Amino acid sequence: NTALHYACLGAKYGTISLLLESYDAVSVSKRNAHEKFPIHLLWESNQVTDRESIDYTQSIFQLLRAYPNTVNCDVDDKVRMVGDSLFRQSQSNEKKRKLVA
Repeated sequence: NTALHYACLGAKYGTISLLLESYDAVSVSKRNAHEKFPIHLLWESNQVTDRESIDYTQSIFQLLRAYPNTVNCDVDDKVRMVGDSLFRQSQSNEKKRKLVA
């Protein structure tokens, strides 16, 4: 993880803003070991108490503005994850049918 990943994971809005403004969002397009962009960690963070707050919304906006392709990558990743999940589910259902038959 980069400093920006950790800031997003902890929902440290001031730190996110500082890193994006002061360091030109150097790591905003980097994935961590789990293939997550910093914005993914903010979206998934348990530290976010109000997803409608100005701070949260501003941080998401800053991250998207710094690296708009995150949305495209996220959509591609979700489509791939859904496809993988459906494939595994169909395999599981096939095994169950064979056991019943």
